[in-house]
Amino acid sequence: MRYALCVSAILAGAMLLTVDANAQISPEWRNCTGNPDVDLDQQIKSCTALIQSGRETAHDRAVAYGNRGNAYLAKGDNHRAIADYDQAVKLDPKQAVSYNNRASAYRANGDNDRAIADYTQAIRLDPKLAVVYYNLGNAYRANGDNDRAIADYTQAIQLDSEHAVAYYDRGLAYYANGDNDRAIADYDQAIQLDPKQAVGYYTRGNAYRAKGDNDRAIADYTQAIQLDPKYTVAYDNRGITYYANGENDRAIADYDQAIQLDPKDPVAYYNQGLAYHAKGDNDRAIADYDQVIQLEPKYTVGYNNRGIAYYAKGDNDDAIADYTQAIQLEPKYVSAYNNRAIAYRAKGDNDRAIADYTQVIQLDPKNTYAYFHRGLANLYAGALPKALADLNQASTLDPKDAYAALWRDIVGQRSNVPSDLSQAISTIDMTKWPAPMIRMFLGQMTPAAVLAAADNADATTKEGQVCDANLYSGELALRQSAKDNATRLFRLAASDCPKTFDEWLAANAELKALGAAP
Repeated sequence: MRYALCVSAILAGAMLLTVDANAQISPEWRNCTGNPDVDLDQQIKSCTALIQSGRETAHDRAVAYGNRGNAYLAKGDNHRAIADYDQAVKLDPKQAVSYNNRASAYRANGDNDRAIADYTQAIRLDPKLAVVYYNLGNAYRANGDNDRAIADYTQAIQLDSEHAVAYYDRGLAYYANGDNDRAIADYDQAIQLDPKQAVGYYTRGNAYRAKGDNDRAIADYTQAIQLDPKYTVAYDNRGITYYANGENDRAIADYDQAIQLDPKDPVAYYNQGLAYHAKGDNDRAIADYDQVIQLEPKYTVGYNNRGIAYYAKGDNDDAIADYTQAIQLEPKYVSAYNNRAIAYRAKGDNDRAIADYTQVIQLDPKNTYAYFHRGLANLYAGALPKALADLNQASTLDPKDAYAALWRDIVGQRSNVPSDLSQAISTIDMTKWPAPMIRMFLGQMTPAAVLAAADNADATTKEGQVCDANLYSGELALRQSAKDNATRLFRLAASDCPKTFDEWLAANAELKALGAAP
């Protein structure tokens, strides 16, 4: 996804003051307009001549300073623009326009607090200027005060009901507040007033996606692309939405287009890597993450996800190297520690895995995942008391976790601790998977019945459930001293389980403990 959904704010241009009628006779005034249709350097020259002439009234000198300020602002020379607006305010302190324009220069400098003060003063002098309320709303939104921004955009809309950009930006403020329905209503209105603006469709697509309405989001991104075929971020976000729908090929096509438009955008490569990994094409995923890292050598998530792709290929050493690099860049990166621990476990290095899970717990003492997996690492390191303590803690933190209950029962039995699985099911949803395995451990279902229950029309779901059925049936066989059958079932799990599953790791660890080849 593109995680960052940022849209540039639309800024109103500087407003213009008018001069006395007789002043317009002077040729300098024809070039000191404050409008961008006159060469900016010529404007500055002409306005300067008027300011220095000694012939102009205080009001008209204020206009000349203001228009020269507009020219400086258009050239990006904000400090000189502010100095000229200061003079305009000093000469004619009751002109709302001068305060508005100085505020715009402050905003261009990133000084939103001063901008807010000037916009507020402009409104005091002329409370009927819709554009000033709009600009004030932008300043509050830039400060993160979306509620005040919404109030000002609303005032701008009340003064000018056809102010399409005010609807659009109020929609952005509602979106930032998590109020997607109101955001969509405002984008609807902005699109109705100005249907040729691609950004309206794009931002409405973001709001629909935030609501989980991916089909409408895709339709809006598509419309944005039709209006602006070079709208890179629209391709990015449509790709993210296709990816969320499981349509990886379409997602990849959109990321390809985004990359063609902006070959130096690391996020498009990153998202394409995710889609290739989801398709099981880890070589292409790695190639994309290589590009991410080349463009952004400190992009920690690029190292983390390249590590995931290496791990999926069975290349644990390269995976560990990438996770380690991610941790060096971001020492509190919990996911990288968890992932490195998994790679260590796959290598049979339970001690290092335990150290990584311990680091996660120090960073996040309520991390159920880390307690659960450290428990499994302790189990296969031969530290049964520590394994049981970790699994007990995992179940305490999340009593609804059926897998934690299963492993707590497995480790408890090996530790000669009475089972409390029949009590644990009071907090577990026994209407869905993996409930059949719990029933099997309670003697209520046979392994054959569990395997039959694992069948599913969805191939991916079936693969995972058959993996579970084989692994946990093997654990039950081992409990019943049927080692040959347990070995057979563990081999099935080691062969067929996805390598990202705990059950794949457990199957290989059990086979190793039994002295059997995978």
